[in-house]
Amino acid sequence: MQITFVALTLLSVLSSPLSAQNFGPQPTDATRNELLALRERAWRSWFSNDAREFKEIVPDELVAIGWGGGAWADRAESLHQMHVFAQSGNKLTALTFPENVFQQYGDVVILYTRFRVTLSATSGAEQVVSGRGTEVFVKRNRRWIHTGWHLDNALEN
Repeated sequence: MQITFVALTLLSVLSSPLSAQNFGPQPTDATRNELLALRERAWRSWFSNDAREFKEIVPDELVAIGWGGGAWADRAESLHQMHVFAQSGNKLTALTFPENVFQQYGDVVILYTRFRVTLSATSGAEQVVSGRGTEVFVKRNRRWIHTGWHLDNALEN
């Protein structure tokens, strides 16, 4: 009897796609969709040098570690870096997030992600950067804000 119970439990665990990857407390589908859209806005506003949009999403207390290493950045430094990127003439041509894993703890959601960014230079040269990220979102005054990230990367060309 005990062997049958163990065998059925093991079979149940092995046949469940999420059981092998129990990542903890999960946000609702609505919250996931809201955070994915917010994250997309944050990245696209950075690459397009849209300071108004970026400030709406990212609070003053931002802690950002970019994929190139270097010093940690607050919101003011991130705004400066996005301006420098815009002045370089480079443009975002593609942005994808092929994998996302969420953990929610009350009004905090941690999003682990893989990203792929394609940039084009004024010369026509293209650069692809892919990597992993950890992004933090906090619900404040009934809306989500993007309070921090840590990115790593691997250049593809």
